[in-house]
Order: sequence, then structure tokens, then C-alpha cells
Amino acid sequence: MRLLTFVLTSGFLLMACGDAPVTNSTGLADQSRPDSTELATTVIARQAPMPDCPVNGKVLEGNTYYSVSQDLFIAITADSTTRDEQLGASHRKLLVYNANNCQLIEQETLPVDRSPDFNYQIADINYNSSAQQLAIRGTTQLYVYDLQQKTLTGPFKPQFSSERYGIDAQSGNIQQLEVWESYLIGYVQDYGAFVFKLNDKDQPVPVFPMAEYQDEMDSYSQAFLLPSDRGAQVILPTFNRRDRLFRINPVFEQPVALDPQTVATAQDNRFLLLRENDGNERAIVIDLKKRERADLPADIERKGNEDILDWMEVMQ
Repeated sequence: MRLLTFVLTSGFLLMACGDAPVTNSTGLADQSRPDSTELATTVIARQAPMPDCPVNGKVLEGNTYYSVSQDLFIAITADSTTRDEQLGASHRKLLVYNANNCQLIEQETLPVDRSPDFNYQIADINYNSSAQQLAIRGTTQLYVYDLQQKTLTGPFKPQFSSERYGIDAQSGNIQQLEVWESYLIGYVQDYGAFVFKLNDKDQPVPVFPMAEYQDEMDSYSQAFLLPSDRGAQVILPTFNRRDRLFRINPVFEQPVALDPQTVATAQDNRFLLLRENDGNERAIVIDLKKRERADLPADIERKGNEDILDWMEVMQ
């Protein structure tokens, strides 16, 4: 059967506050404009001055965070208490300071994740104007620190819609993790992308893809639906291992109203067909192998699903 029924849930929770994240190093380029998903209304400045608090231990680049709204300065460090006799520095101590007086509020030593010299890293923040949760990426697992409640939850493992099998010792390592307003979006080596929905004061909830395609090289491509009050966005996350470049790749310039009744797939999920819910019911076809929206002629985009998918197979 080509036709799969997929109910498009709508609405997502935005939590109120605005913080100053650290510098991003993912090179998201134009594919990650905030208006592409409407997940935020303001791009947060990424070069806010950090409090001049003395931190005990070594700190890697990008492993500090200043929450202006909660007056918190957070760092992940490596010190004598985490040092491994054979492998040396182990960056896994979470320190939380009062940003006004630099008083240490709490500290937590995170467990070794695969190896002591595999560091924990504060997740990159993109277009985050309201979330009060800070994500921390380990090698195979992640944590979430609630800035308002000052509580740490986790660990959480990336979730996938089908079983994954390792190729080598690096398989299963989290390559990238980013906060996009109330979503966590990441990428795992050889396993593909994953998404969590951040809920206020609740544990993150995995968001599974609308469609997932596995090519002849056993590489995964996924299309995720991110609902909003103004419609829905579809993202096609990618990670270039050579350049270490992670892209969210939103399909639409802004959220689109989609028909909530039916989604169609073809060629082992390579093609994903959606319908606009605008009265014209124009078809939207996404090619997961190419990770892009396919161009449909005007005389094709309003045909039935079977006809459109037959046309796509012939054209490809």
C-alpha cells in the first residue's frame, strides 16, 4: 500500500523568557532562518558578554552559557576530580553559578559516556527566544537542565523509528545537538537525525519522522513534521561528516497548512507526498534521497496521489 494515514497534530508550547547563548559553530547558513519555521520571532544575539566568574578546572570552547533571564552562569569543566589516570582530562562536571555574585549554586559530575576522554558539550542554541531548558550532549546520550527549576534530567538516548545497527566503533555517537525553540534536533553517526520535543517541566518527548528513506549505502534520510499555530514545517536534517556541517533544511519558507488526512509515500519512502489544505489541494512532493522538494508541473500537482507518484517514478 502506498497510502499511509498520518494525522498532523498542531500547536506546540513556547516557554517564556530570553537568554543569551554561546557562539554557534555549526554553519547552518540560510537554511536555518528563524522565519523558516516560525519557531521563534527573534534571533538571539550570539555574542552576549559572559560574567567574569572564575571557574575551577579546564573549559572547552562553547562549554559556557549565560542565562540572562535566570541570572545563571553555567559551565562544563574538567578538574582533578574527573581526571582519568590513563586518558587525562575528562570534561563532565556541570557547574551552575549565580551570575550576579559568581557563587556556586550546584554542581553535578556526569557519568563517563563510552570513554573518560569523550567530553560533554553544551548544545548549540539557534533562534531560541523562550525555552528555559539547556541541552547537554554526551557521546551517546543527552541531558536537559531546567534553568527555571534548576533541575537536571536524563540521560536520554536518541530515539529512532526503526532498529539501528552499528558499522564501526563510532556508530551511535551523537555528532550534533541543537535547540530550536521547543525542539531538540540532533544527528547520530550512521543512524541519522533525531528530534525531541521539549515540554515545560516534563521529560523530552521523541518526535518520529513522517518518512524515513535508507539508500543503497545504508544512509538514512528523514522528514520530520514540526507543527505550529500557523501551520506546519517539514525539516530534512543533514550532517556532512567531512566538513562537520549540520543543516536543519526546512522545506518551506514559512509554515504551511497541510491536509491532515493523508500522506503518501512511494519507492520505499523515497518520495513523500503531502497536500496543502488551502482549497486548491496542491501536492507537495519531497525527495528524501535528494533531501529536497521536487518540482511538479502545474498540470501534475493537482492530480491524484497515485498519478503523481507514478509520474515521479517515471521522471526519476
